[in-house]
Amino acid sequence: MVNKTSNNNPDPASCDPAELFRTLGASVYGYAMSVLGKAAEAEEVLSETFLRVCKNKEQYNGRGSIRAWVFSIARRLCVDVLRGRAKSAKPVSLPEQLASADPLPTVLSEKQERQAIIAEAIERLSAEQKEVVMLKIYGGLTFRQISQTLGIPLNTALGRMHQGLKRLGRDPNLAKIGRTENGL
Repeated sequence: MVNKTSNNNPDPASCDPAELFRTLGASVYGYAMSVLGKAAEAEEVLSETFLRVCKNKEQYNGRGSIRAWVFSIARRLCVDVLRGRAKSAKPVSLPEQLASADPLPTVLSEKQERQAIIAEAIERLSAEQKEVVMLKIYGGLTFRQISQTLGIPLNTALGRMHQGLKRLGRDPNLAKIGRTENGL
């Protein structure tokens, strides 16, 4: 059971980690997967996030939502994984990449194609816009929670989302998806 404080946030002192995991686990995993793109790394971030929540629940100050606090932990862990990748990455020549690449299926389903086009469009956003869009879409956070998680003003979070959606709206590949789905 998760006890609530007066502002409807869970009380960290009486917060049940298993209940928090049931409530937020899928969203944290989805966010980590969207940032990292690898299931094993996303699972590691998920596990480590909730280990840190259990170990450090006294550090939750109650000023923001516990959801934003949990996502700020997950975000920092994702950044650590990405930094680790950058440090350990070695240059690979194109022929090596092609030789080691998994063979692509000859035909992707339309849904997989759309998902790939959307993912590529999101990747082309600025880092700040991408982060806000992913926390909103994959994390399910409110803009207030996003601002708390990222340590930015609420209007900045709103502005980054607005600019990101505006840029996505101008993406010609996404426009093609919209036209074909509407039969145009």
